[in-house]
Amino acid sequence: MDIKWAITCCAFLLAGCAATEEQQLFEKKQGDIEVISQLSDQVRETSGLAYYEGLMWTINDGGDEPAIYAINDGYEIEKRILLEGAKNIDWESLAQDHEYLYIADCGNNRATRSTITIYKVSWLSLYNQSSVVVPEVLTVTYSDFADTKVGKNHNFDCEAVTIVDGELWLFTKNRADLKTKLYRLNASEPRQMIKPSAQYDVDGLITAADYDPKTKQLALLGYGKNVIFGQSFVWIIPVNGTPDWERSKRLKLNPYAQWEAIMWDPLSGGSELILTSEKSPLLDVSVGRLRISE
Repeated sequence: MDIKWAITCCAFLLAGCAATEEQQLFEKKQGDIEVISQLSDQVRETSGLAYYEGLMWTINDGGDEPAIYAINDGYEIEKRILLEGAKNIDWESLAQDHEYLYIADCGNNRATRSTITIYKVSWLSLYNQSSVVVPEVLTVTYSDFADTKVGKNHNFDCEAVTIVDGELWLFTKNRADLKTKLYRLNASEPRQMIKPSAQYDVDGLITAADYDPKTKQLALLGYGKNVIFGQSFVWIIPVNGTPDWERSKRLKLNPYAQWEAIMWDPLSGGSELILTSEKSPLLDVSVGRLRISE
């Protein structure tokens, strides 16, 4: 454990204990996550979520093998499948439709990548008995990319991808201005150049996204830009062709943890979100449930 991290976390927790009862009740009402299970350390850097035919799917971010993990309703890893020929440079997000799972190798911490890769795997291939699948590959280049050479303080990182009305929507993680850019991609085009279609003032760093086609609601998960890891939050935004920010709401999330992945619970009718946290001194690798009030 990093000593500086541990000291900072302890200081944050002590400060949190001094919050007024009124503040604590308000935050609980707004975004209290029920931690429902821990996960295996095999997915200690869980960084994307999807659900299909009774299994929850996740990935680890950069450094792991190019593998996807299926988790059963007992929150145990049921299968591990490798993507043949793929590389996990910095896998950050999962997206899905009725036919395919999309694995986004889009992390770009130091703005060294003008081109990212999205792997596309059919659900049919994932539910056979093979432990290896061959993915389709989408190669995506940012038309507005600039080599900033400013370390991590830039606007070209991305950790959040979802499917909206047949398009892949990418949301950037902007450390420089705490906004997010939206890029809209063709989910079938093998090679494409993309440009931002919009920019939104989210007041934080976006780490995950998911869209519910039944309720037409978009969830954006993120955290504040603090010294270590800021307070997590989620934006809930109605979508009608484009996000309707005038009717959006932002919830602070508790408990304080490194919440990295999010998806709408398909069994909840659009009333609940499932989240996972990376392993950290604050919380083990965990699955949480967040109920969204009307």
